[in-house]
Amino acid sequence: MTIIEWVAAALGLVNVVLVARRSLWNYPFGIAMVALYFFVFFEAKLYSDALLQIFFLVINACGWWNWVHSEKVADGGIAVARLGTPAR
Repeated sequence: MTIIEWVAAALGLVNVVLVARRSLWNYPFGIAMVALYFFVFFEAKLYSDALLQIFFLVINACGWWNWVHSEKVADGGIAVARLGTPAR
């Protein structure tokens, strides 16, 4: 394993811990992780896996944006509610 793979794996572990703690910081760590894995897969000529990392990067960016622009509750958390009928 290269140093890039070790760093990406470490970022993945930190990302999982931050997701479990519902921290906004999971998104930067997740974006850094998938960016590094893109290069790992590209160098290994695993092009479909590299393209999948681009998808994950976009999804992380969308999640980050939605988290920042979501409705906050009194304790600083994110309000969770059911979707209305038109949204289904």
